[in-house]
Amino acid sequence: MKKILAFIICFIAFVCSFAQKEHLVMATIFEGDTIPYVYLPTLNVSGYACPLSDKELKAYKKLINNVKKTYPYAKEAGKLLQSYSAKLATANNDSQRKKFMKQAEDDIKNRFGSSLEQLSKSQGKILLKLIDRETGSNSYNLLKDMRGGFRATFYQTLGKLFGYDLKVKFDPQNNVEDRVIERIVAAIDANKI
Repeated sequence: MKKILAFIICFIAFVCSFAQKEHLVMATIFEGDTIPYVYLPTLNVSGYACPLSDKELKAYKKLINNVKKTYPYAKEAGKLLQSYSAKLATANNDSQRKKFMKQAEDDIKNRFGSSLEQLSKSQGKILLKLIDRETGSNSYNLLKDMRGGFRATFYQTLGKLFGYDLKVKFDPQNNVEDRVIERIVAAIDANKI
């Protein structure tokens, strides 16, 4: 029995000595540690999507259409905010600032007024979220910064009466609908939908 056990141990040691192969790799030394460079092949990751029921599929298609309709407005709002902020920084006094903001408000009304009035309630809510996504600030804070606290509070109160919240934040980390909207926006940017 001892001879068989000794033979098995010797055989395993012999096989293991041939199993160890040396690989020559590129490496760098960082703070005393040797870190190898290993190039991995490209890997495409795709998740499994649960099949949607007819009701869920209809709601998803509606959300896609709503985002496709409102996303250009949000992108334009981000661009306009940058240009208005730059011009506001050059204003010398409050009267010049108010005059410029009135001009900007009239410009926005002339440019988007009729088309924004045709948005549905759900599209309006999505637009508020997308404006927060594009500008990094919710609509209430934008109004407050541009037109003052009284007007922002007035519009917030008026919006609440009609089911809107100007203080809504775009939060794809914690909100499932926002996460789906973010995926739709990424697909729009990549020209996939």
